[in-house]
Amino acid sequence: MGKNIVITGTSSGIGLATAKVLLKAGCRVFGSVRRLADAKALIESGGDRFHPLVFDITDESSVLKGAQEVKKYLPDGENLLGLVNNAGIGLGGPLEHLSLKTLRRQLEVNVVGTLAVTRAFIPLLKNENGKAPAGRIINISSVAGRRALPFTGPYVASKHALEGLSDSLRMELQLCGIDVILVEPGPVRSEIWNKMPDPENNPFLGTEYEPALRRFYRITMNRVDKALPAERVGELVRRIIESPHPRARYVITRHKWRDFILPGLLPTRLIDRKIGKFLGLLKP
Repeated sequence: MGKNIVITGTSSGIGLATAKVLLKAGCRVFGSVRRLADAKALIESGGDRFHPLVFDITDESSVLKGAQEVKKYLPDGENLLGLVNNAGIGLGGPLEHLSLKTLRRQLEVNVVGTLAVTRAFIPLLKNENGKAPAGRIINISSVAGRRALPFTGPYVASKHALEGLSDSLRMELQLCGIDVILVEPGPVRSEIWNKMPDPENNPFLGTEYEPALRRFYRITMNRVDKALPAERVGELVRRIIESPHPRARYVITRHKWRDFILPGLLPTRLIDRKIGKFLGLLKP
């Protein structure tokens, strides 16, 4: 079976790094971008083994056209080896003042858009002729899919939803042999850090949350240099694709015990108080 992989959101960050890792491993990669210019680096480095797919995951008709384009490249009798749902955005702010438009946008991209892509490519992952194993779906979630922090409510909600959607989908797709695996990264070096709200120009200035937001922003930006290289996540995706028996979930973060395991062991109210006191959110 040919090693044909579809990855969404390959213009930067985890998507770009994963595409490069899989191209190096000999795969043929179909990478989605919203503009053809965003795929320039991969077109130059990947040669004829990289095929850009120009679509926005929230535009169902363009996603379906992308799936039809991939189908034309698959030799008779071959199905996709993998679909990596990576495209997503991160929006945030105090939920009391956050616009519902922002929340809807977050869920539309990270949840509804991901499902739209998955549904479009499921037929290409199936092994209807029985000549090859069915492909796998790898959903790029986050440690935020199982842990929460203040001011990240929209993003956390979208990743919690993606986790539940993935679990249901994995059980349902047993019917056709398609596996669904979750990758849950902690902070990763990515363009997303450059899209953080300007601490001096955002809708929440002047609210009671402003001091805590400023502290949260400083702490978050101080972690950028210590974030995981995106290539680490790409290598993990490669191992999952090559593994005969992958796990259902993979957490990958620099401080796994401190940031992921320990918060899951401690009482929820204790975690709330510790974070509230640290950020100045705890009412005297």
